[in-house]
Amino acid sequence: MKPDASACALCLTDGGQLVWKSGAIRVVTVDEPDLPGYTRVILNRHVAEMTELPAAERARIMEVVFLVESVQRQILGPDKVNLAALGNMTPHIHWHVIPRWRNDPWFPDSIWSSRHERDAAAYSQWEDALEIISALQGEYAAALRLELERKFGKGEALPTVGPAAGQPGSSPASGKSSASSVRRAEATLGGPDNRLRSLPGQQLADLHPGWQAALDTPSVRDALAQLDAFIEQRLQQGCTIFPAHIFRALESLEPQDVRVVILGQDPYHGPGQAQGLAFSVPNDCPAPPSLRNMFNELAREYPDLPRRRRNDLSDWARQGVLLLNTSLTVEQGAAGSHARKGWEVVTDAIINTVARQPQPTAFLLWGSHAQSKAAAIEAGGEKCRLFMANHPSPLSALRPPRPFIGCGHFSQANEWLVSQGLPAIDWVGAEQH
Repeated sequence: MKPDASACALCLTDGGQLVWKSGAIRVVTVDEPDLPGYTRVILNRHVAEMTELPAAERARIMEVVFLVESVQRQILGPDKVNLAALGNMTPHIHWHVIPRWRNDPWFPDSIWSSRHERDAAAYSQWEDALEIISALQGEYAAALRLELERKFGKGEALPTVGPAAGQPGSSPASGKSSASSVRRAEATLGGPDNRLRSLPGQQLADLHPGWQAALDTPSVRDALAQLDAFIEQRLQQGCTIFPAHIFRALESLEPQDVRVVILGQDPYHGPGQAQGLAFSVPNDCPAPPSLRNMFNELAREYPDLPRRRRNDLSDWARQGVLLLNTSLTVEQGAAGSHARKGWEVVTDAIINTVARQPQPTAFLLWGSHAQSKAAAIEAGGEKCRLFMANHPSPLSALRPPRPFIGCGHFSQANEWLVSQGLPAIDWVGAEQH
């Protein structure tokens, strides 16, 4: 007897958070907190067995499965990947692609077995690993979508994770320009909501004249126009984009006020996190793993001072620290989603402007992405001092040859600033204790 499609959960629902969908196949991630990266590849129509499919369709499903496995291994670094196509409870073709780690609750058994008892040390080790892996979920989903689109095409338009229809920030029913609705939403939404509601070009007027001059070149104007068009389209499609204040890193200081530059990649992609300052989050938001490692390094360098309590780094900005990401917007749950859309032209212009200023400036370049700017910065001459180490992410903070933990950059930058006749930065925020 053939299975009943009318009662099939995979016919009635997506079966997870939709990442990509073609006419025949969809890829979803599964909300399983102890298995970050768990992904399903699902046939769209109701068929129970692989042998019921034409050979070409069977081959295509497996191509997608293998691509998912490849991206999991590249981004998440599991110890093993499990592939399973069971369908006993839901006889509708779907493949489970499950990243596994040696200290996960089921290893080495299948995830459908009972969880193993763990002692306190093993449990703590898994919790630490889980935190690191979970922080990569946005990057994994974005990379998976990009690879699927690159190999198999963009597929169908996907449901978005933005505001519900009829809510502020949602796409107008007519599909026309969303700029006016975005501005209306800005007036009605308040509190800690950090969603973007006005376009980059609309926020330039708040900048100091020195920054406006730096961004008033043909190449930057073109890049900003492209970004306005791209972001407006994504908002119109219902996407949630962060942060609300794109250029906040520039708002509290002018080019000639910058003493230290810390470069990040793109804003945090979770609700309530990104503030427009690289690495910074509100004080009532838990410190992300990279920020915690920055505070760990501060505690190592300044053992006689109280540990920093504030996750909001705006006090650094007020002292002349430019906390700049190389991409200034990001979509919810999709790290890197606005990379290579034009932001690099804009932020390179900002970096080059600082490097050309007459005052001495320390550049803290953590990770290969930030260090790719080194040659352009060094062109500014000896008044630009570079400090380079691995990124503070837990995945690289202790990795040789230049681990972040132990780099000494906070104290070394201060020593160099003082040698140049400039005041040191109060990194710890001693006045806040």
